[in-house]
Amino acid sequence: MVNNEALNLILTQLLRRNLGEAIVATDNFLAVHPHQVNTDRLFAIRTDYQLMTDYWRKGFKDPQLPNLYDTLLKRMYVLYAHIANAYNIRHTPLLASLYYKAQMSARDWSPQTIREGLESFVSDVAMLELEPSHTAAPKRKELYARHYQSMVELFDYILTSGIWTDGFSSAMEEMLLSPTIDTNDQQLMVSGVMLAVIDCFDIAKFRLLVHLYQKATDEEVRQRALIGWVFALHAEIGQSIYAEEQTLVEQMLEDEACCQELVELQKQLVFCIDAERDHATIQKEIMPDLIKQPGFRITRNGIEEEAEDELNDILHPDETEANLERLEASFQRMVDMQKQGSDIYFGGFSQMKRFPYFNELANWFIPFDFNHPGLATVSEKFRNSRFLNNILRSAPFCNSDKYSFVLAFEQVVSKIPPSYIELMESGEAMLYEFSAEEKGKPAYIRRMCLQDLYRFYRLFKDRAAFRNIFAPADVDYIFLSKVTFRQTHIEPYFNDVTAFLLKKNRRQEAAAMLNNYGEHRRDFHFYMMSAYLGREPKQNYAQALSLQPDNERALAGLARAVFNEGDYQNALDFYDKLLTLQPEKKSYLLNKAVCLTNLKRYAEAERVLFRLNYEAEDDMNVNRVLAWTLTSDGKYDQADKLYQQMLAGGKPSPDDLLNYGFCLWFSGHVDDAADCFHRYLLESGEPKESIIENELELIREKGITDPEIQMMLYIL
Repeated sequence: MVNNEALNLILTQLLRRNLGEAIVATDNFLAVHPHQVNTDRLFAIRTDYQLMTDYWRKGFKDPQLPNLYDTLLKRMYVLYAHIANAYNIRHTPLLASLYYKAQMSARDWSPQTIREGLESFVSDVAMLELEPSHTAAPKRKELYARHYQSMVELFDYILTSGIWTDGFSSAMEEMLLSPTIDTNDQQLMVSGVMLAVIDCFDIAKFRLLVHLYQKATDEEVRQRALIGWVFALHAEIGQSIYAEEQTLVEQMLEDEACCQELVELQKQLVFCIDAERDHATIQKEIMPDLIKQPGFRITRNGIEEEAEDELNDILHPDETEANLERLEASFQRMVDMQKQGSDIYFGGFSQMKRFPYFNELANWFIPFDFNHPGLATVSEKFRNSRFLNNILRSAPFCNSDKYSFVLAFEQVVSKIPPSYIELMESGEAMLYEFSAEEKGKPAYIRRMCLQDLYRFYRLFKDRAAFRNIFAPADVDYIFLSKVTFRQTHIEPYFNDVTAFLLKKNRRQEAAAMLNNYGEHRRDFHFYMMSAYLGREPKQNYAQALSLQPDNERALAGLARAVFNEGDYQNALDFYDKLLTLQPEKKSYLLNKAVCLTNLKRYAEAERVLFRLNYEAEDDMNVNRVLAWTLTSDGKYDQADKLYQQMLAGGKPSPDDLLNYGFCLWFSGHVDDAADCFHRYLLESGEPKESIIENELELIREKGITDPEIQMMLYIL
């Protein structure tokens, strides 16, 4: 998609509702890029704007002024969109080729003519069913080839047709809802509308997608329309120019089923974004176990052993069972990923998108059909292959991957393990098989549509011509974080989505969701999640606690937050409250002891720590805190014994080396202390000054003078 500074300036002024400056910016653009039709349209808008301004300047109060201004603003946006679309086509080789191909077809692009052609195709297919197979086959091949070419041209026309009139949009809507049109054709057309409106917002196309989502009885069409209007949402344009966008969304959100579908869609988008990360996990952690385990075969009922090697069984009696358990665990892990929504096939099929078939833009969006002309050669050879049909039936491949698999079938089949082929020939499924009922559900259909889209935006050779809705650099794909959804009926679902994002470690996206909460929706969970993300944790935990005064998690969070601020007395009070709820919880006792140590109440801290040490003398966390408390209390010999145990027990942490260094320094073992400090600096990468800065108060309290500090820094 072309980015032009002058065009961006026009849109910026429109979003600011500054009509006068938008007219000036458009005039400047047309001075450099003259176009008679656009110049005439701009002249008409400027004239009407000038008349309105003159009337206002004379002191007349027109009650219709706001409506007139909005009307002119919309006209100005339509002109901008026409100009931007034309500029984008001229400066994008792919779009230019699609535009001229559609125009050179010399077809009549009126809705009536389009509809007649689509309905005629359905009739012709039906008539072929009445003919003998030997005469129908060549006719079917020719019919589908001709229809495919016309659909590609129609797709290209829709994509490059610019802003639609309300009348044209209504006629297209009627066509896309008609039961007399083939569903594959309707789906392809919806995808064309979606791509067009994503790159250049058009209220007529947006309205069309909304109405299709609300009215379509064909679930495939309906789910494409849902994804289309969601990705087409332009909150800024909706807020500034087209209030209808907000109205349409709010009307849909009055239906609870719509809210639930949007929440599901939002989560599915996250799984799409994670496709490459999931592929890396499969390649590095799962596939090695699946590939390198001999003596096992995968069946419908799981992993089964093949004939055992008796000698190996005698020499290594536990090896077979261990291998089987490891293989089953790897297999089950991949099954679980698939069930949860992970796109486990992306990595493999991403290597199979280099066929000439995928050079044609429309092919990325055509539902799978063996009658597709691009499959003619493969179809003749393998159309009746039981193995191929079973794998297409049972495996949850999106349309794009089905085309990839069929096109590569001859090469792929030779590399598939014999046990897998045997399974598929017998009708058994690989991994987790989705039933026909599951495949008909909206969530499954939507998931396949999203996977097709993700592959297009990631793998299409000319993908740079389009705005990437899956761009990882921003969080635009978290559509529920847009202001359009604030203070609507979907807000009660925000906690569910935000919690899901946090579980997926999508912290930036979760923060974007929290920013979209209305004031009245800031409940206990909002404050807890905000605090968890480090957004004013002390204040947010306190707010959460005010809503649920006895909530242990909120109290523990607040205790930790005030501790991190160095407010040890308040932190101690909070840990005392927590210990009334959980008197024996070790983490609370340890944190209480640390607070007491920082408050220099060493005797109280030691009572707590000696008790914990008695109950679990090998607990390194207890020993670590006890050793530091003894060091702070001047009991260096006792502390030294604990540090020796920690260092002898394995590789010490950098903090253990640092703290032991202080113990040695305070007890007069300067060279040994310097050795610990040096090792700490090597492992932590910290500057040597940090050793002094972090504990300066305690160092001076122990009688270490400034010259001694400087000499220690010198020898490090």
